[in-house]
Amino acid sequence: MKEKMKLLEPIEPMLAVYAGGENVYEDILNRHGQLTFAELKYDGYRLQLHKKGSTVKGYTRNLNDVPLDIYPELSSSLSNLPNCILDCELNGGIGHTGFKTVKNRFRSKKTDLTAYEKKADLSKPVELRVFDVLYYGKKWLMELPLLERRNYTERIEESKIRPGQQWRVNSAETLEALFETLIESKHEGLVCKDPSSLYLPGDKSGKWTKIKKFETLDLVVLGVYLNNEEISQILCGAYNEESKCFETLAKINAKREGTNQVLADLLTGKFQAEIPASVIIHPKAKSEDLPQLYVEPRVSVVVEIKAMNLNYGKNEYSCGFDGNKSYSLRIAWAKQIREDKKPSQATTTTTVAELYKIQEGL
Repeated sequence: MKEKMKLLEPIEPMLAVYAGGENVYEDILNRHGQLTFAELKYDGYRLQLHKKGSTVKGYTRNLNDVPLDIYPELSSSLSNLPNCILDCELNGGIGHTGFKTVKNRFRSKKTDLTAYEKKADLSKPVELRVFDVLYYGKKWLMELPLLERRNYTERIEESKIRPGQQWRVNSAETLEALFETLIESKHEGLVCKDPSSLYLPGDKSGKWTKIKKFETLDLVVLGVYLNNEEISQILCGAYNEESKCFETLAKINAKREGTNQVLADLLTGKFQAEIPASVIIHPKAKSEDLPQLYVEPRVSVVVEIKAMNLNYGKNEYSCGFDGNKSYSLRIAWAKQIREDKKPSQATTTTTVAELYKIQEGL
């Protein structure tokens, strides 16, 4: 494997899968041989850092180049590193606030440093939190178990480049307590890793597992997107108690665990080509972003949606639209269909706004 790898050429990252189920903590310990390395999940941008001599390059999870000069606060720490390949996270602080710091900086267009410094908010510095080392000095480490690779990770201690926090956990009760403590402190969650795992590019076998806190919302199916005459995605919305209408909030993958087939059965005969009068579509939504078929909300179904975060900004959804901004969901998926709930009992726009305020500490 390592013969195909080169410094300054991106390597497909090893991936963590989402944990699920009622016995998630026991399942993780069982898969990891009753010992897991529980690492703090930083809510930022994943970065693969390569250094060879005086040349330093960064790559996104999708193997695209990252212009490291937009992070001038990292330059001194970068210069002190040996030749290496680090798997790390650009971190801007705790929780979703930290994510926004990284996102805003990452999306700033740098034409020259002076212009960039005026536009980017450099008063909110970022750092690199390293959670794995693939190459160090003159040695490839990918075929070593994580237990040994961690020793190299802990050698890296610069002012702006440091190891991520890690706990070695051998009981489900301890893992659950740790997760709950972190969530109460507004952290995103944990990534649990098998200490014996090698670094396998593109691997998502469950040797690395993510545990995150997700908000739960009960949303109404307002429309469906078709692919080869099958439901592929659903347009979901919240209920606005003031207008007595339903507002769009998220486009969700419907193929997970056959949800699309169940929806097709439940909604047979209820589809229509026109937008129902009780559905509010964002005034600037593009036609290509709209579903092929709609459903009158009061005869539709409720789907329990899990979302990592709520966003409030310019987007294609109408939930809480104030003429400029509206609500949307980040990393959302359909957990189950709530046949025990009526559309009138769906999550309201007011509740969405309250959840966002709690998330942002407003």
